[in-house]
Amino acid sequence: MGNGYTLGLDIGIASVGWCLLGHERILDLGVRAFDKAETAKEGDPLNLIRRQARLARHRLAQRAWRLKRLTRVLKQHGLIDDKRFFLPDNPARISPWRLRVEGLDRLLSRDEWARVIFHVCKHRGFHWVSRAEEKQAEGDAKGEGGRVKQGLLGTRKLMEEKRYRSAAEMVLAEFSEVQRNKQGEYSKALSRIVLGDELKTLFACQRRFGSTFATVELETTVLGHGDCKSGLFWQQKPALSGGDLLSMLGKCTFENSEYRAPKASFTAERHVWLTRLNNLRIVCDGRTRPLDEAERAVALPLPYQQAGDFTYKQLGSALVKAGLLPKDGFKFAGLSYPSEAQKTEGKGKDPEGATLVKLPAWQELRSVLKKAGLETEWEGLAGAACDGRPETLDQIARILSVYKDDEEARAELNKLTLPSHDQMVEALLDIRFGKFHALSLKALYKIVPLMEQGLRYDEACAAAGYHHSQLHKAGEGRSKLLPPFYSGRSPDGRMRLVEDADVPRNPVVLRALNQARKVVNAIVRRYGSPMTVNIEMARDLSRPLDERNKIKKEQEDYQARNERDKALFAEEFGQPPRGGEFEKFRLYREQLGKCAYSQMAIELERLLEPGYVEIDHALPYSRSFDDSKNNKVLALAKENRNKGNLTPYEYLGGTENSPRWQQFVAFVESTKAYRLAKRSRLLRKEFGPKEADEFKERNLNDTRYICRFFKSYVERHLELAEGSEAKRCVVLSGQTTAFLRARWGINKIRSESDRHHALDAAVVAACTHGMVKRLADHSRARELAQVREGFVDQATGEIVNPAMYLKLKHHFPEPWPHFRHELDARLKIEDPATLRDEMARFGTYDGGALEQLRPLFVSRAVQRRNGGAAHKDTIYGQSEALRSKGGVTQKVPLSSLTMKDLDKLIDPHRNAKLYGAIRERLEAHDGKGEKAFPTNDPLRKPGRDGNPSGPVVRTVTVVIDKLSGIPVRGGIAKNDSMLRVDVFAKDGKFHLVPVYVHHRVTGLPNRAIVQGREEDSWTEIDHSFAWCFSLYPNDLVRITLKAGGHFGYYASTDRSTGAISIWAHDRDQTIGKDGLIRSIGVKTALNVEKFHVDLLGNIYPSPAEPRRGVA
Repeated sequence: MGNGYTLGLDIGIASVGWCLLGHERILDLGVRAFDKAETAKEGDPLNLIRRQARLARHRLAQRAWRLKRLTRVLKQHGLIDDKRFFLPDNPARISPWRLRVEGLDRLLSRDEWARVIFHVCKHRGFHWVSRAEEKQAEGDAKGEGGRVKQGLLGTRKLMEEKRYRSAAEMVLAEFSEVQRNKQGEYSKALSRIVLGDELKTLFACQRRFGSTFATVELETTVLGHGDCKSGLFWQQKPALSGGDLLSMLGKCTFENSEYRAPKASFTAERHVWLTRLNNLRIVCDGRTRPLDEAERAVALPLPYQQAGDFTYKQLGSALVKAGLLPKDGFKFAGLSYPSEAQKTEGKGKDPEGATLVKLPAWQELRSVLKKAGLETEWEGLAGAACDGRPETLDQIARILSVYKDDEEARAELNKLTLPSHDQMVEALLDIRFGKFHALSLKALYKIVPLMEQGLRYDEACAAAGYHHSQLHKAGEGRSKLLPPFYSGRSPDGRMRLVEDADVPRNPVVLRALNQARKVVNAIVRRYGSPMTVNIEMARDLSRPLDERNKIKKEQEDYQARNERDKALFAEEFGQPPRGGEFEKFRLYREQLGKCAYSQMAIELERLLEPGYVEIDHALPYSRSFDDSKNNKVLALAKENRNKGNLTPYEYLGGTENSPRWQQFVAFVESTKAYRLAKRSRLLRKEFGPKEADEFKERNLNDTRYICRFFKSYVERHLELAEGSEAKRCVVLSGQTTAFLRARWGINKIRSESDRHHALDAAVVAACTHGMVKRLADHSRARELAQVREGFVDQATGEIVNPAMYLKLKHHFPEPWPHFRHELDARLKIEDPATLRDEMARFGTYDGGALEQLRPLFVSRAVQRRNGGAAHKDTIYGQSEALRSKGGVTQKVPLSSLTMKDLDKLIDPHRNAKLYGAIRERLEAHDGKGEKAFPTNDPLRKPGRDGNPSGPVVRTVTVVIDKLSGIPVRGGIAKNDSMLRVDVFAKDGKFHLVPVYVHHRVTGLPNRAIVQGREEDSWTEIDHSFAWCFSLYPNDLVRITLKAGGHFGYYASTDRSTGAISIWAHDRDQTIGKDGLIRSIGVKTALNVEKFHVDLLGNIYPSPAEPRRGVA
């Protein structure tokens, strides 16, 4: 392109809005939408279910392999003749539990002895991998580990108290009805050690009774050498440890050849504490400042001198006690202090009780060693670390983080020079750590001493020769396109991130940034390199789902309060609020009806009168760029004009501690509705050029980690257009863009459609350095337009000429005169001809530009996946009688039954008494199963005489008349999600063939859906049908019907009706719920067409495609 352009990006969790601004016109804009990289309900990573299923498969495969080897061993020793001896079709005549007890008192036959060994080895109980794992479970009473621990203690206590000879004897005596744990309940959990002892005893007993099959050789093969590791009974794949773990561990951000340091190392925890300490700010007299040298010296050792977490309150108390801060004369910046009104209402929680820093590894080492009687030794190690010699503690943390097996850890600890060596090694084996820092110990040994001198992390990195947020200089290694975040695949097929880029690992963030990278590259390919790049990122991009839901709830609560206040406004003034009237009303109520600066009463009936009161920025906007509610007050117009671009401290004579300033301070401190953030701004004393620049930087730019990463990635790699003077990519704060949207009159309604992302991107693109300068000039003009003669401008030091500023006051700067109207038209108009006519009116589009204009069309990432779960987890039973009818059975808990379910119970004539008892209970509890069948009052099966003397009944079997799915282990499982639907045509009709994951194994299906019929009755596809194409989720499709048609992204197919649903391209809420158009019949459609949409929303006919397999 001949003319350069500014690129604006709005990057969110599931979208990237983009806009290109040229000279006084919008070159192009659009939205790229994609699915969030997390599950919809829980917010878990998408790979979590897959990983859990894979681990379960591996665990089951390991057990099957171990039992297969055991079967071979038993055959070799003559206990069985056939390896199929233990299959279900050859059941035991006597329960293996009973045989295990009888084996203590009599000689078992060959078959019986084989079943005993197999049973114990198959159900071999639980075993802690290390002492540390067992200790950890003790502190997790509510977790699964804690419940297992309690179960193991319970069964061991029963054996000891009642002196049972073996675990089997105890189980049959105590749990005669059910011997196995059920549904996450571990009261019958057995220790592998106890079961190993039982099997050893059984071998001894059988040899004593003369068995020729209980040989020492077989015992050694099964039970090993007594080390709880060797032997088939103990065989277990070791946890990832030592060298295996290191092979998975990343390298240091700065020292590429060094492994990352354990988070539990003293130096890594010291780094965390110093980062918190050096970034800590306190508010005194309205001024926010860091701790000085004396305060830091008091604070630095405090977390190491106590047990537990270190709080803000503890730090504040120590600083007051040391005489360095006045009691009640300071606050910690960043904490949400309650207002006086909240305190009065009892809603105020002291925020200083929050944790300032945690040192979990330090505290655990301290606690364990003291309990082991090694307090003196601990104090020696701790003192050396705090005095700058942390190597021993760091090495201990490294060993306990890398080596999970006790013997491996012991061997490594033995290499260290430790006080009371043997005793300390034994004590340390009760501890294990996990997780690793981003930096290595080598890098931290350079950085931490500098931070101890008071340098911030970024300053310490620079002093050590590193850069904390940009590993490469801007412009170094630039190319026309942004390179991928991935460097390739590992040998096991996993994608590998570029190591020296420090790419965020959060999957939600990574997907969003990767889509943004693709959009930037697509723009560059089409329009050439940009002159500048401006970016805004969603505030919740890196937050987990529960935090985002909490924020959403708070926003909804705030919206509800707004609506209530608007109703009060309408009641007071007889009309709904317009423009800034509502904000005046809220500030009036917050300030108890008084002017913020003079404390004179404001007449409510005159509140809306022009020129009576004005909203003012306490810290002038031209000097702070702070448009937050915490910086706004309501003042009488005269006071506001006299204040000009001064702070309250400068305006009210704070330097002389004038009576007006004292009165203002008393008013601010007594106004209960003011929160700390607002009080700090109103009472701020120091606001010179340096402080003002810091405020501007903070309010204009977004400095979160992900923003810094993408900013540096663009600066490092993206080649800007020739002649560009921009050296930096700018990441704007949401506050800045919200301010500009409001001043330009651009409404943003999030729920309407996805188009608002492009709107945001346009505003971001318009916020150039030139615009910021014009914005500052305009704000200063508004502040100084009606000041008194001789007033000094605080920003320039010049005496103000009010008449000059009056000319500038009324014209808020826009990118160009018709920007708002042009943006509105580009966002909303969908007809190309109408759009061209509208743009031609502005006079800034030449013929070529008008010809290339196209309406905004949201681009969506197609979900072309071929993997996933083949079927749902539940397997429904299917007898021969039900198979012919398509019916299945399902076991359901009694607690989930309702009265309607009673008619579905299987074989009612054979279980009349049981079903009668179930009905009786349900009727007595209003048909509510959870009340009718509580766990503490189980239902027993009635005997022949009708008395409930039989076994406990917890589940019953119900019949489901029709269920389609996949045959699995003699039953039926429901299909998992549909991968795609294949479209065929014949005789003017379209036929849909659904394709699922299981077709990877069974082959492509060849039956098309017929409404209301079972799959075996669907239309069979043969050579007479014409192949059309496959539709994956988010493929663009046009369906032409006799009565109109639909154009949108394919969503799903209903296999019971053959109808499909499609999304409106922008998810327009006015079209349907969530923008979804449901139940579109396609069989008799006039035409069904598929299209391709590129990253920028350009639409092309889809090329012909072959029918692909699922692989």
